[in-house]
Amino acid sequence: MGGLIVKTFIKAVLLCCVITFVDQVSAKQSLNSALNVPLFNEHSAVMLVVEPQTGEIKFANKAAAAFYGYSIAQLQTMRIQQINIFTEQQVAQERQAALSKGQNYFVFKHRLASGETRTVSVYSAPFTIENKDFLFSVIHDISSQRNLEKALWHYQENLEQLVAIQTNEIEQKRTDQLLLALISISVLLILLATLTMLALRLRRAKKSAQKDSATLKAIFNSIDDLLVYTDVEHRVITANTAAVQKLTAGEPLEDKNIYSFTECSKGVVGVDSECQFHGAKEVFWGEARVTAVIDEKNSKIGEIHLIRDITLKLKARQQQRLASTVFSTTNEGILVSNRDNEIQAVNKAFTQITGYQEQDVLGKSPAILNSGHHKPSFFKVLYRRLNEAGHWEGEIWNRRKDGSIYPSWVNISVVFDEEKDIEVYVALFNDISLRKENEQEMWLQTNFDTLTGLANRYHYNSKLDQEMIRATADNKRLAICFIDLDRFKSVNDTLGHNSGDLLLLEAAKRLKACMRSSDVVARLGGDEFALLLPGINTLADIERLATKALLALSSSFKIGEQDVFVSGSMGITIFPDDGSDRKILLRNADSAMYKAKAQGRNCFEFFTSGLHEQATARSRLENALHKALSNNEFTVYFQPIISHDKKTVGCEALLRWHSAELGDVSPAQFIPVCEELGLIIPIGEWVLREACREAAKWCGCFGDQFFVTVNMSSVQFIRQDIEALVKSVLQETQLSAQCLTLEITETLLADNSSNILQQLQALRGTGVGLAIDDFGTGYSSLSYLKRFPLSKLKIDREFIKDLPDDLEDCAMVSAIISMASNLQLKVVAEGVETFAQLAFLNALNCDYIQGFLYSKPLPAALFDKYIREFIAEQNNK
Repeated sequence: MGGLIVKTFIKAVLLCCVITFVDQVSAKQSLNSALNVPLFNEHSAVMLVVEPQTGEIKFANKAAAAFYGYSIAQLQTMRIQQINIFTEQQVAQERQAALSKGQNYFVFKHRLASGETRTVSVYSAPFTIENKDFLFSVIHDISSQRNLEKALWHYQENLEQLVAIQTNEIEQKRTDQLLLALISISVLLILLATLTMLALRLRRAKKSAQKDSATLKAIFNSIDDLLVYTDVEHRVITANTAAVQKLTAGEPLEDKNIYSFTECSKGVVGVDSECQFHGAKEVFWGEARVTAVIDEKNSKIGEIHLIRDITLKLKARQQQRLASTVFSTTNEGILVSNRDNEIQAVNKAFTQITGYQEQDVLGKSPAILNSGHHKPSFFKVLYRRLNEAGHWEGEIWNRRKDGSIYPSWVNISVVFDEEKDIEVYVALFNDISLRKENEQEMWLQTNFDTLTGLANRYHYNSKLDQEMIRATADNKRLAICFIDLDRFKSVNDTLGHNSGDLLLLEAAKRLKACMRSSDVVARLGGDEFALLLPGINTLADIERLATKALLALSSSFKIGEQDVFVSGSMGITIFPDDGSDRKILLRNADSAMYKAKAQGRNCFEFFTSGLHEQATARSRLENALHKALSNNEFTVYFQPIISHDKKTVGCEALLRWHSAELGDVSPAQFIPVCEELGLIIPIGEWVLREACREAAKWCGCFGDQFFVTVNMSSVQFIRQDIEALVKSVLQETQLSAQCLTLEITETLLADNSSNILQQLQALRGTGVGLAIDDFGTGYSSLSYLKRFPLSKLKIDREFIKDLPDDLEDCAMVSAIISMASNLQLKVVAEGVETFAQLAFLNALNCDYIQGFLYSKPLPAALFDKYIREFIAEQNNK
């Protein structure tokens, strides 16, 4: 019975040992499954990657090479069947046995390169890469354990035999059997203790390996730089998290060529290279270093690529270079001082502006530039502002090394450190002497007339506003005087603009000499001057100064070798008697000045309520004119122009205006206002287009027997391209150029401008006729008829109305017609109202007759009827 108990106890102990051993092996397999591929090669455990279908060994680590006695390269050319000496039937039996026992490992016999056979336990786990199945196998050499197990089983068999013998002799040798049982138990306890110690060591090794694996894995993936392990063909085997995220945004990176992401040179090992990489989301610059992985036979088996993103580093480097370039090349002086306000650095522009070299100022205070123009309180406010806001900008007068003072515009900024304490001051400044001079020059140009040096209109208006405020506060009057030089235009036309400028300059000096120091003398433009007389309370004082000024202007002017006589017409208005608004006062003075001209010139007139009414009426006229074109208030009338043989009929297009507000308004009243306001440009275009549109119909019916004449303002020639306008209208209306004549005034020809001459020549080149209107009443000059490409000449009605009774008019008209005939010019006599006038003109062979004798100006429909009846009547004769 005792022997049975001992036998049962021994089996239980052995079973516990086996179970413990099984747990240890299983734990070992779990340990290997946690390892990462990058650690595969260097791991101490024997590891193989096998293709299950063919048994080909795809990968083997250094431990496998050391165990089997083959190199890694040799192993990776072999099949697992060349190592495992079990037949397929034995392998299947072993797998069935493991399955029945609930084991997750197999026990095989493997042959080493030396021919030695080892018993091994194999833990295999399937995995898939790119849809391809592989077995990851971890092999442990359990030969010694198997030998120990055999020894134990042998000992157990011997023990059982001994127990059987002892059982047969138990009666005789009970004492010996008990002693033997005790010895066996002791041996088994020792063996159990040994196995227990081995199990504890294996468990500690497992925990240590798991810890090391987790640590290495964490380190591998926590590296911010890109870490990629590739084979010798540069295909990625594994990569850390940073590389996967940066290069493929989380997509698998394995088996991709690392150089597909960059233009770096391949195979350069041990050298740091700056290359551009094409990441998943952006292109970045990286500093790449390649390290070769060498096996124990000194053969290269792969590469480790360490890539550091240096995009920000390069940008910082570029910004640093840029800042350095700006610092050294900028035209602004730069001064950098520390928190104690000691100069640390200056640039080249600083030296150019101040004259100080860098060695002259390093370590010194910026106060070395102090000019003494600013009080200490100025700099206290400056530094208080810097400490509060971190920036100050303004004008400072500084002193150069040579002692000269100059104005500078300074920008000072404070750079704070991480603790918000002042680290450095950075001051940028430049010399604004030239700018100050330009500002002064611009101020003079803005406020003073460049020819005479007098205040201009802008400055005069500003001073008027100031003086009105002062006069109101002091309860005093203020006189505003406008002066226009009489006959100045004739001086310009006869002696030229240079002489006119000299006259204006002398007139300005005379006016300035007549006035008090508190008075303002201004030139508003052209030959218009203005006086501002503050602090005057009596009209007698104003009249005295006005008389003195006009007397000075009426004295002769010496222009070159000639004595020139002009005079002035002055209009005067009083603040606050005549108004309290500047615009009203200026308008009042202007109205009074025109009244002085109407009174015979060389006099002054005070503003009256009648002038105000005239100004109001003009204002109403101006307002109505602004709306007349858009309201379709204008109409074109046509007055016949009949040739002396009555075979050719033309007409003059005349503008008429019926205002909804003012009724019928005379052209003599509104045309000058249109020219002053610039409205003559759109209105003139409209008249030309309407006249040509109507004339195209009559030219279509009567051909060369018909023409139309349209008046053109000198303002249009000055502000417009008349040639382009006429061509556009002729093309639009389909009117022949030969059927159109443009009437121009002598005022335009007197301008003596090359631009005017070019425009007139261009118009004649198109075939359009040119007629000079009102010849003999303005600034007529025979040179006009020679210089300008005219085709017609119109005799003003002033010379026609007293024909044939006025002998002087008869002589004048006869001379004009004779002269025009010799110059190949056609003559039109306008204002013909009697048969006596017609007979006289026909006797002189005047080419065309225009006047009420034939017809007054007619609307288009009535003129159409008139011309048809007239031509029909002539054809019937």
